Amino acid sequence: MSADSIASAWYVVHTKPRQESVAREQLLRQDFEVYLPLFKVFRKPRAAPGGLTAHEPMFPRYLFLRPTRPTQSLSVVRSTVGVSRLVMFGPQPAALADAAVQAIRQAETLREAAQMDQISPFQPGMPVQIQDAPLAGIQALVQAVSKDRVTLLLDILGRPQTVQVEFGQIAPL
Repeated sequence: MSADSIASAWYVVHTKPRQESVAREQLLRQDFEVYLPLFKVFRKPRAAPGGLTAHEPMFPRYLFLRPTRPTQSLSVVRSTVGVSRLVMFGPQPAALADAAVQAIRQAETLREAAQMDQISPFQPGMPVQIQDAPLAGIQALVQAVSKDRVTLLLDILGRPQTVQVEFGQIAPL
């Protein structure tokens, strides 16, 4: 590996469970360039109805780093708070080309721009069950998904009816 490819290579770090952000902060303090890809996900809140988004690590327990100086040692990584180990292939640290990291960044950007209906776990044609009264327990089919609500098709008194509900009021079957 040439000095130029070493400088542009990213290394893979395996973190302790749910410690990706802690490891990221500690590695940044040690003057490494660090990248923790995050993935926008749909979350069904427990208390309030509706749906919301959150960000989770795209690769749970992994992040990427590269030295900011040619002489910067990777040996300090393994003793960093939140880090489990530097991923190795034999005696060499696992290296990832800059182009691969850029592709991950692009995927992260596209997912971040996605609307709620694009990341919702509910898709047209999917069977669901209504969770909230007065229709609790009734099964329905998802007809459409918007950024705020889900339109359901259900059978009421022998007739097909549509009803709009918030994301948190239904559950997949």
